[in-house]
Amino acid sequence: MEYQYTDEELSRLHDTLYDILHETIRVCHKLNIRYFIIGGTCIGAFFWKGIIPWDDDIDIGMTREDYDRFLAEAPAELGKDYFLQWYKTDRHAPFFFAKVRKHNTLFLESMFSRVPMHHGIFVDVFPFDKVPRSRTAEKIQFHAMGFLNACFIAKEVWQYKWCGKCEVPEPRPRGFVPCLMTRITNAVLPKSAIYRLMTGIQTMFNGCGADRYNLMSTDCDHISVGSINNLQTMTFGPLEVAAPADVETYLNNHYPGLQKYPPVEQRKTHRPARLDFG
Repeated sequence: MEYQYTDEELSRLHDTLYDILHETIRVCHKLNIRYFIIGGTCIGAFFWKGIIPWDDDIDIGMTREDYDRFLAEAPAELGKDYFLQWYKTDRHAPFFFAKVRKHNTLFLESMFSRVPMHHGIFVDVFPFDKVPRSRTAEKIQFHAMGFLNACFIAKEVWQYKWCGKCEVPEPRPRGFVPCLMTRITNAVLPKSAIYRLMTGIQTMFNGCGADRYNLMSTDCDHISVGSINNLQTMTFGPLEVAAPADVETYLNNHYPGLQKYPPVEQRKTHRPARLDFG
C-alpha cells in the first residue's frame, strides 16, 4: 500500500511550497518574466483557490523566451535560501526542465534517490514551445522528444528491466529495442549534446505561425497563444498567481472528465522516500 502523508506533513509541505512559489514569483516580477500555473496547480486554483488538499507539488510554465531568461538571470536574484536547479547548475540533474529548490530541506524521491544532486523541496518550472499545425508533425516531435528525454534521464539513473541493472524500485515499462537504442545513444553522445538535441526538437516550430503552445513531454498540455498572451490573475492560497486566460478550456483539454473530488484511488501523490523541512 502506498505510504501516505500525515496531516502535519502535508500542511508543512504546503507552507514550504507556497514559500518557494512566492520567491519564484517575486523574481519573475523583478525581471519582468511571464509565468503561468499549469496542471494540478491550475486545478487547485480553479476549484480550491489554493493547493489541492491532497496534492504535494506546484508546477508553473513559461514560454521558451521567458524560460531561457529565467535560467540565465534568476540565480543572481533568488534569495540565499533558494537554488535554481537545471543540468547546468547541478550537473547530475536528470530533468529537461528546471526546479526552484529550498536549501536545508529534503524531498528524496525514490526514483532519483541515488542521484548525487540537490534534493530539496521544489517548485517545477517547465518550458512551453509552439507545436506545428500538422498532427503528424506534432506526433513525430513528441516521440523524438520522448526518446531523447529517456536518454537524458538514463545518463543518471537506469529505470528499465532491459540492457542494464534497474536502479529504481519498480522498472518503468519499455521494450528491449528502445532500451538498447538508449544505451547506444548514451554511449555515443555526452549529456550536453543530448540536451541540445532535446532543446532543438522542442523549439523547432517556435518561429512558425502556430497558435498553440505545449509542454513537449506530454501530448495534452496545449494552451492557446491567446491564453498566454492575456494571462489572468487567480487566488492561490496566500498568493495571487498568473494563469492562462481560458483556464477551464485548458483544464478540460488536459483532464477529460475533470471533477473537484475525484475518486480516492485517483488522488495520486509523489510521497518521497524521505521528507525533511530543515
